[in-house]
Amino acid sequence: MNLPTTLEYPLIAIGDLHGRVEWLDKLITRLEQLPEWPTATLVFLGDLVDRSEGVKQLVSRVMELIAAKPGSTCVMGNHDLALVKATGLDGLPSESWIKRYASNYDHKWTFRSYLDGHSPDYLPAGKWNEELERLKAGMPSEHREFLASLPWMAEAEGHIFLHNGLSPELDCPPSVQLECLRRRMWDRAVVNPRFGTDTDKLLNPEYPVWLGADKRLSANPLPILGKVQVSGHVKVPTPDANAVRIRIDTSGGVAEPLTGCLLRGPTEPPVFVFSNA
Repeated sequence: MNLPTTLEYPLIAIGDLHGRVEWLDKLITRLEQLPEWPTATLVFLGDLVDRSEGVKQLVSRVMELIAAKPGSTCVMGNHDLALVKATGLDGLPSESWIKRYASNYDHKWTFRSYLDGHSPDYLPAGKWNEELERLKAGMPSEHREFLASLPWMAEAEGHIFLHNGLSPELDCPPSVQLECLRRRMWDRAVVNPRFGTDTDKLLNPEYPVWLGADKRLSANPLPILGKVQVSGHVKVPTPDANAVRIRIDTSGGVAEPLTGCLLRGPTEPPVFVFSNA
């Protein structure tokens, strides 16, 4: 599946969902009241999976909304990446992500959603790998393809949409980082982490900082001239906007509101819409 990565205004960005299909439906009801709704495209900011049992329904709903609004898209979040890499939705499973998904993510809800309430086991040795294979087999093929193909970013004339943010600890300009995002490329030789920085010392060759490995980038991304970065990833109490970035993950999948951000044009101020107000 090839989702669009170049977007037209007006458009609406929607924050991290984590299976909360009921919150998404409430938000859509409010968004439908906007005069821009009929012509607006949607961009989901990732983290569709984990944290609640509605994951399967939520992925179907997001795909339905994207299909209903041509030109709409969804970018990959770190939870989506973890699921894709641990189960091998895009190829062979990653040993690094198999371990990380077991220990760092609220994955049991994704299992329960796709496997009729089944929660994974971790013992005896090798059981976790079997559980991941069972999860992959239990996912509809269209969900597997959709999640595996999520782009790492989307862009409009005045905005960049990604899960986290560009990094000041890479010795390459924003234009190179954007090109790597477009190509879904994370290569030390290309991005060149600056010596001695946390990115240099802690670099994971399978976990791009732009998708979440460095949470600091949510609040303080590397600026890019003429573009505002719109992101999720880190839960904030209210939408947080300045000249460099707009952060709209106000739910984190744990509490409303879910936030939508209407952008009417490249220089227009954001308009926030909430699922519970």
